[in-house]
Amino acid sequence: MAVCEVSKICKSFPGVRALNDVSITFHKGEVHAIVGENGAGKSTLMKILGGLFGLDSGKVYIEGKEVSIRSISDSLRYGISVIYQELNLMKALTVAESIFINDLPGRAGCVNYRALNKKTQELIDSLGLTIRPTDLVSMLSVSEQQMVEILKALSHNSEIIIMDEPTAALNTQEVEALYGIIRKLKEDGKTILYISHRLREVFDLADRVSVLRDGEHVGTRNTEEIDEVQLIEMMVGRDISQLYKYTIHELGKTMLEAKGLCKGEVFSDVSFTLRTGEVVGMAGLMGCGREEIAKAIYGLRRISAGSIAVMGKDVNIRRPSDAIKNGIGFVTEDRKDSGLFALMTVRENIAMNVLDLITRFRLIPAKREREILDKYTKRMNMRYSGEYQRIMNLSGGNQQKFVLARALAADCKVLILCEPTRGIDVGAKAEVYRLLSDLSEQGYGILVISSELPEIISICHRTLVIHRGRITGNILHDEMDENLIMRCATGAETYFSKGVRV
Repeated sequence: MAVCEVSKICKSFPGVRALNDVSITFHKGEVHAIVGENGAGKSTLMKILGGLFGLDSGKVYIEGKEVSIRSISDSLRYGISVIYQELNLMKALTVAESIFINDLPGRAGCVNYRALNKKTQELIDSLGLTIRPTDLVSMLSVSEQQMVEILKALSHNSEIIIMDEPTAALNTQEVEALYGIIRKLKEDGKTILYISHRLREVFDLADRVSVLRDGEHVGTRNTEEIDEVQLIEMMVGRDISQLYKYTIHELGKTMLEAKGLCKGEVFSDVSFTLRTGEVVGMAGLMGCGREEIAKAIYGLRRISAGSIAVMGKDVNIRRPSDAIKNGIGFVTEDRKDSGLFALMTVRENIAMNVLDLITRFRLIPAKREREILDKYTKRMNMRYSGEYQRIMNLSGGNQQKFVLARALAADCKVLILCEPTRGIDVGAKAEVYRLLSDLSEQGYGILVISSELPEIISICHRTLVIHRGRITGNILHDEMDENLIMRCATGAETYFSKGVRV
């Protein structure tokens, strides 16, 4: 039974045709994935259903009746709730207050907290959650805050719940918990529209998947009748039989060596090497200390013991500028908040790591910035409308390339990449993998911290596995598999490949 249908939807922005004649039917009680590259029109379609955007032409039907969605309140009235990737919660309030902020029970200006907390507890119990109505939202984990967003949707009696990249900031256990909630919502007859770049999630959860490309609906398939390669080809419109790029070549001398690094209870006795031309993965469960190790090498965290050597020479890295001077570059996992200067132009962003080298008489020469921009635009196939375009308006893949280009512009030969493909589409991922392969062939040493095990296994020469701040695995490419990495990551096993150079 069709619970929602969009018919011949068109939507344009200045200079951009975001949606063109899109028609999709969503069934009651199904998980329906919406996939496509960045800019394909996924978010635009969801924002039309959520009442944030009006459509230029076309029709929306709810349970067979044509409806006009002109605002968020219209969307809620027709039983549609949207949970965006950037959570929209009032963190200073309690769970109960945040859920019912627009419908607080009470009279004469006074809130009936007993009734409020009771209503909230009933919602919590319906999903089998352990959070409490009186918990402050600010004290909850990201996954628990995501659950509060779902409870908000249920409080509106929404039959259609749209989830935009819901697992982007969750660890493996939290993702499994979210899976359970989504399956329960499906059993209760709710319809879930699920947007994700992670194709494994699509096949784990979705009954059907619709593909958008360049603002057009390419097709809808049952997930049982399609495989990942076919889905990728629908998304990008070309053959990507080799999404991952792994290059076999001779490795050179040691570029980076960590010796006995310690920081309180966060990590201890961490020792490893990174050789010229080598791509080394670093895997582990969320909170294992892998990101802290990477940040310590770059000078974002202070170590309490141990030492770091670059090209055989001990170096004292107390801050990021020390790391850059010693040829170590860093690409953060959170490019929007800590990797980019969002309101500045692409030209200004590209030169941030080399300002001290190009500045003359306290002036920044635009010509030198432009030269750097032109060089890395060609080298990394970066796409933007012009040098004055704000970097915040680029796609996720192009933003990621800019952060990496900034490290290369500073002549960094050791690259530390945290979640290098988080939040970017499959086509952009393929480009990033090819770029990393090219850089390794050119003699760069690359340390990749990633939560996606297929990524680690496919692009790395070997993988370090971290459990509670210690290295429990050092596994060569030919011996890597997800089960072995997870056993090491949970502390169930310690495994070091024979002949591996630690």
